[in-house]
Amino acid sequence: MRIIEFNADDPELIAGAFELLTAAHKADTPENPVPVRRYYETTYTHLFPGRVKHWFAAVENGKVVGYLVVYLWTDSNPQLAIFDAAVHPEHRGKGIGTALLAQVETTAREKGRSILTTEAPLYWEGGPKRTEAGARLLEKHGFSRALTCVNRRSKVASIDPAEEERLYAGALAAAGDTYTLRQWVGPVPEDLLATMARMESTIISEIPLGDLEIEPEDVDTEKIRAKEVVYLAEGRINLHSVAVAGATGEVVAWSEIGLDDGPYIAGHQGITIVAPGHRGHRLGLLTKLANLRLLREHSPHVEEIWTDNADVNEHMIAINATLGYETVDAYGEYQRKLES
Repeated sequence: MRIIEFNADDPELIAGAFELLTAAHKADTPENPVPVRRYYETTYTHLFPGRVKHWFAAVENGKVVGYLVVYLWTDSNPQLAIFDAAVHPEHRGKGIGTALLAQVETTAREKGRSILTTEAPLYWEGGPKRTEAGARLLEKHGFSRALTCVNRRSKVASIDPAEEERLYAGALAAAGDTYTLRQWVGPVPEDLLATMARMESTIISEIPLGDLEIEPEDVDTEKIRAKEVVYLAEGRINLHSVAVAGATGEVVAWSEIGLDDGPYIAGHQGITIVAPGHRGHRLGLLTKLANLRLLREHSPHVEEIWTDNADVNEHMIAINATLGYETVDAYGEYQRKLES
């Protein structure tokens, strides 16, 4: 077995790695949304601004048996090396995972990074069986769990229509005339671009991070537009609902759902965030419900929405329970500091 660094010019390794990831998904988390080929392949040719990636394949007898991608931020978090790794189910227990972790450390040190971060699936009470071999391997090699996140799933039609209408009317009433609801699909409207950049810059500082050592990212209008180019190439469709404060014109609440272009039945509930000075007006519930309605109108073929929350995020968990989300499984965010 040898580990090879590769890139967009290596179609055979790219294809082999996707086959591996598909097999790993089937073996480890079959209930969760399937890997999407177009999205996966685009990650080699289109990068978010301020990001660099390094890809590695563990190859044995001409077959990809291990996969690793290391993400480096170039305009913030110069200490971080974030990575995803997987080993083909038929080749586990041979030391391939350990070899990939050694490659992570080598790459991180070469790039001057001092903190390694990744995630591994976990079983959650009441959910399907999950192997925690990945988590145990990380712990064996000096990683500690810094945060636990729980995956939840909701059928688009799970909430009773009358109850949904009651909740939506109540959220609108709580917002009153102080806030205006705006919605769109795809690129951010030009008149909201600057305020959306300010809102996106607050995400890391406002969400629960546990013991993860990660700093806020400075997002400007150019970065938003550059990300939208990547979304277009990926076939990623984003639905947005925001609350705009009438007094300032600022976006103060935002909920986003991401879809893959094609016949995929699963959408992903991304960020839902409310600015600190505007909480207590049901704006989180308002924007999530509004986005759910937008989803039904825009993509009626989508049957379910997936989301994840830190296990300590009690407020958002309560909102999700109200909307019919049910627990499936969990994952741990693992972190290791490299000794100098």
